[in-house]
Amino acid sequence: MNKFIVADAMECIGCHACEVACVSAHHQDAWPQNRRDFTPRIHVVLGRDASNAATCRHCNDAPCVASCPTQALRFDDNSVQLNQTLCIGCKNCAIACPFGAIEMVAGSEDAPALAQKCDLCREHATGEPACVANCPTRALRLMDDDGLRQLQRERQIRAAQGQPLQAGPRSRRETLLDKAPRKGAEKLPAGVRKGHFQEIYYGLDPQAAEFESSRCLYCAQKAWCNWTCPLHNHIPDFIRLANEGKIIEAAELCNQSSSLPEICGRVCPQDRLCEGACTMKSRNGAVAIGNLERYITDTALSMGWRPRAPDVVSRAERVAVIGAGPAGLGCADILARAGVKVDVFDRHPEIGGLLTFGIPPFKLDKTVLSARREIFSEMGIQFHLNQEVGRDVAFDSLVADYDAVFLGVGTYGLMSAGLEGEEAPGVIQALPFLIASTREVMGLAESPEYPLTELSGKRVVVLGGGDTAMDCLRTAIRRGAQSVTCAYRRDELSMPGSKKEVVNAREEGVEFLFNVQPQYISRNRKGQVSAVGLMRTEMGEPGPDGRRRPRPVPGSEFELPADVLVMAFGFQSHEMPWLRGQGVQLDRWGQIRTGGEGRGVTQTSHDKIFAGGDAVTGADLVVTAMVAGRQAARDMLAQFEKKEGL
Repeated sequence: MNKFIVADAMECIGCHACEVACVSAHHQDAWPQNRRDFTPRIHVVLGRDASNAATCRHCNDAPCVASCPTQALRFDDNSVQLNQTLCIGCKNCAIACPFGAIEMVAGSEDAPALAQKCDLCREHATGEPACVANCPTRALRLMDDDGLRQLQRERQIRAAQGQPLQAGPRSRRETLLDKAPRKGAEKLPAGVRKGHFQEIYYGLDPQAAEFESSRCLYCAQKAWCNWTCPLHNHIPDFIRLANEGKIIEAAELCNQSSSLPEICGRVCPQDRLCEGACTMKSRNGAVAIGNLERYITDTALSMGWRPRAPDVVSRAERVAVIGAGPAGLGCADILARAGVKVDVFDRHPEIGGLLTFGIPPFKLDKTVLSARREIFSEMGIQFHLNQEVGRDVAFDSLVADYDAVFLGVGTYGLMSAGLEGEEAPGVIQALPFLIASTREVMGLAESPEYPLTELSGKRVVVLGGGDTAMDCLRTAIRRGAQSVTCAYRRDELSMPGSKKEVVNAREEGVEFLFNVQPQYISRNRKGQVSAVGLMRTEMGEPGPDGRRRPRPVPGSEFELPADVLVMAFGFQSHEMPWLRGQGVQLDRWGQIRTGGEGRGVTQTSHDKIFAGGDAVTGADLVVTAMVAGRQAARDMLAQFEKKEGL
């Protein structure tokens, strides 16, 4: 009889630890570099009341073996094994398998799809199936003929004695999931917080942190939560350390994988990433991972701890980083830890990019950025602020004087709606509005590039439904607007913004109009905006991106009065005239091209120039930009090492 893995649905908690363990075992016990490479050979099938794992049964009379024309599948070591080098991708086995356990998977974008199935980790160093070893409830186990006979005998005895199938008063599943409901971080009452720009969430105190960290199941060291985190933060481990009161050790672990943990703990959309993947989410609420990350770093810093790279050996190379946003800071962090001399140039008077000037202070206290600048400076990173490339610094000289240059310039291009009257006084773009407001709160002089808009006593309408729109709405409330309305063309479920931000905005007095599409802008006799013309919509069929498309409802037009209309449709690539003539290729959207055959993932068509973050991918998350910057640093270091070896 063949060996196979059996799953006990009564014990499965749907944590996906088996899938993560399977993938990492087939990637040298590391995370795959690309999300497309996350191809487990075991799959958790989630149900409303119960979940279970499905994988290859290594059948005695395997139909996949019989169907294979090239003998790529064969019986070996009491199991069905696949020799992928013999696979021709004919898909016969995938069709023949009654359990759906064989998939067609491509090794890269250009590679053909070949068969993949469970091999019981026969090639792994431990010789033990990774999914079995990492299942927190032991719902999975490797079964063979002896094991099957033992299970059969146990059940026969229990049946004869009239005992229930499951031994013991409580299953391991029930014991593990017996956790108190989530509390998370408390926030200021809406009536208080809307009167100022201070952060609205209180940090956790030690008691709250101990309670929240005790709710973590520690599904596995490599768990679903840290796979869904783009940085693959050591989430289960730093939560366990926090629960044990080992704050400095937890902070060190946070800083190993993240260059800005105290910031990500505040502004990352955890509900869509790590917390959205938490096994406890559908039970008593996800563990408050973001609050714990903030608590760990804030507490450690207040204790005098500083992240330092031990035993750094200085290197000869020098790197110029353009842009002090999350991509640039991530790049500079890794390079400095490797001993590379780093100079960071940014056109703003403080580091952070849109972290500082695009995100309002009520979500991120700006002193957090200045404190992090001091940390980076202590590491040897040199910041050249109020220095704009192409105006104050010549890009040609940076390329000539440094061994590599990183472009982390973000996306500052403004997106228009194409409406008649969009140029009218009172119609403003989201980003300049937010930057001007933040500069004023920080006590910086008003900039001609970012004039401050007076909102006191005015009717404000914001078009858009993302996080930027929420920031504008909540800023307008604090700026004394008479009324603030969000007009969004889809329904509430389709909003791309964070759900907690919608809740916060509502609590602070924002009105929401869903399923309305802007048609035109009305102006008064002075030419100023007076209203926005809207048409009601209904949700239609999903588009190519999977989101349902809004359909206009004929005859439903109406006008919404507005003294100020904020366009919050997102950002796009901006002009970089200083980049022309450098041989750096752009795509049709004006984004920088990177990678390709024989090049680093973040390397442009110019050997010395690397790029990452929004300037490459388009507007995305803080955490994904940081991932790109850190990867660029590794690409540079690999290039430096290669040159040394020549």
